[in-house]
Amino acid sequence: MLLRRAKEGGWLGAAAPAAVILVLALLPFMPVVGENRYLLSLLIGAFVFAVFAMSFDVLLGYTGIVSFGHALFFGTGTYTAILLAKYAGAGFWTALTAAPLVAALLALAVGSLSLRVKGVYFAMVSMAFAEFFRVVAEKASPITGGSDGLAVQVAPDWAYGPRNRVELYFLTLALAVVTYLVLRRVLASPFGRTLVAIRENEQRAAAVGYNVFAFKLGALVLAGVVASLAGVMYAATENFVVPSVLGVDTTIQVLLMSIIGGVGTLGGPALGAGIIRLAGTLLSSYTERWRLALGVLYALLVLFLPGGLAGLARAFGRRRAARRSAAGEGGVVAGGTARAS
Repeated sequence: MLLRRAKEGGWLGAAAPAAVILVLALLPFMPVVGENRYLLSLLIGAFVFAVFAMSFDVLLGYTGIVSFGHALFFGTGTYTAILLAKYAGAGFWTALTAAPLVAALLALAVGSLSLRVKGVYFAMVSMAFAEFFRVVAEKASPITGGSDGLAVQVAPDWAYGPRNRVELYFLTLALAVVTYLVLRRVLASPFGRTLVAIRENEQRAAAVGYNVFAFKLGALVLAGVVASLAGVMYAATENFVVPSVLGVDTTIQVLLMSIIGGVGTLGGPALGAGIIRLAGTLLSSYTERWRLALGVLYALLVLFLPGGLAGLARAFGRRRAARRSAAGEGGVVAGGTARAS
């Protein structure tokens, strides 16, 4: 299925991500961006949530699992980075190593219990786990700071250089690009193709001999690990954490990013993250009713682009392929007619 999608998109499917990455890498060298600290901060936040959205796409887009508690792993990464920096003096790279390990163990424990139910029941159980840990983070105020939160520098000193956070921009962009490339490779492997088979028909996948539970658990661990990386990036960019980072609102936000961008595409949710982060901030600077305007934007995108923005690009690629095929068939018919005459 993934191969078919790639063929449908043609060269556009491969060139578009490379072009986007190139443009993003060149943006800080443009004065209008590189000298605008506010705009750079918006883009940095978009990179963080792009990684988070890609992790959610592993569950929703590739495995067909709807989770309302995915913020648990994002918050795990954030709290791990903040607590290590606060109480152990550990740096960014230590947190980037430790957080995925903590998230993987947590995903194994949570998944072993919650994946025994399906559909809306799993969604509710996953939300319950996330809310439980949110309450724990709020009540353990001597350690976590409670609802007041904790503030401490996480990113390396060089990331806060004199050039208006440009160094931090490139750090988060590099991590987002590496995450995208690694996930793309993993999901194009037999493991990823099996996840898609489970999403399409779980009963058939089980009937042909796949251990559906094990593959779902593997998908949850993978998604949790990537989400924790996004959490570490968030801690490095904000230098602050509060329990609400574990809440259902955070999961709903990344769910919207995935749907608007286009589930099952990786790049689509990343694009959706950028649009929602930028659109929300820009609209709030023009109107007090920016949430209403953002809701209207969501509704229009879902109504007129049910496959998301990535679905629109795939449809364009299919139309181009159909036109080329029709043109080729026309040439063959014309040639055959000429020979017959």
